[in-house]
Amino acid sequence: MADSIGRRVTPALRFNGKNVTKRLENYMHSVTFTDVASGSSDSISIDLYDVDMKWLTNWYPTKGDRIEGAIVFRDWEKKGILELKSYGMFILDSIRFSGGPLSCTFGALAIPEDQSFKTRERTQTWEYVSLAGIAGDIASRYGLDLIYSGPDYMIESMEQTNRSDSDFLYSTVKSYGLKMKVYNMSIVIFDGGAVESGPVVARLSRKDFEGDDWEFDDELEGTYTGATIMYKTDAEEDEEEEIRIAVGNCSGSKSRVLNLNERCSDYWEAECKACAKVNEANEKMTTIKGTLYGHNLLFSTQCVKVTGMGHANGKYCIDKVTTTISSSGTKQRIEMHKCYRRL
Repeated sequence: MADSIGRRVTPALRFNGKNVTKRLENYMHSVTFTDVASGSSDSISIDLYDVDMKWLTNWYPTKGDRIEGAIVFRDWEKKGILELKSYGMFILDSIRFSGGPLSCTFGALAIPEDQSFKTRERTQTWEYVSLAGIAGDIASRYGLDLIYSGPDYMIESMEQTNRSDSDFLYSTVKSYGLKMKVYNMSIVIFDGGAVESGPVVARLSRKDFEGDDWEFDDELEGTYTGATIMYKTDAEEDEEEEIRIAVGNCSGSKSRVLNLNERCSDYWEAECKACAKVNEANEKMTTIKGTLYGHNLLFSTQCVKVTGMGHANGKYCIDKVTTTISSSGTKQRIEMHKCYRRL
């Protein structure tokens, strides 16, 4: 699938370990890869023509099939150079057919084959365990690897009450200011601040947005300069101690304060959770989203420099990249937030 003179971008796909790229060529309409920084799983959507009904009959896939996906860039930066951008392993979880003309869409997620990761509600008490320890136990339960980078936190006691392991782990990680995604049969947990301080991998300006399709959003509402947190801790058996602390700028005419009430084991945990809430909210303060011409360097969690766009200029961290390859070319939908100083 050509994008410009000399450049070619093609998907590379394997079903259950078998290379099916050539088999799909005559049926292919488009392939879309969705790469998220945090909060959900990566995904792939494969749209095929099926006028001869082979996919609806003999080639009908099975939910739970394993799909490996990648994009091949040929002659992109330099003639004769081939680059492979891998998106890892996905599990087929949706099959849809429609008529006029007959076509089908296969959707797959980077989640374990055991669907109970997202659906089965569990009740469990976690005691005297680290956050990495909780993540490791949940990962091993589903045969997933754990990739953990960033600070670890000791947790005296935490209740998982009628919640799926996926929902429980996402929310717990977020409460401590960390990010999480599921990628290539791995649970990936990382520090958002460390990502924002990473190197700039590309520079973007207005000309990089196809058809001038972009939106710059700069909001004040829902963002904060600091927070106060009222937290309760068990000082002694059957006794609770209530403590109030402040983080960031909580005074002055321009301060915007987030007020919280949490149960924490100590001052340090309360401070950590208050900072996490402010930092999460402020990621929505200044954002850019738009459609780029095909780019071979951009993944979620990477940083780019925006130039030549006035007040929109600055360093941004990529939250989501949706790449679609079709006969009409390669398009990338990008969403990113400006990097501000974190608490």
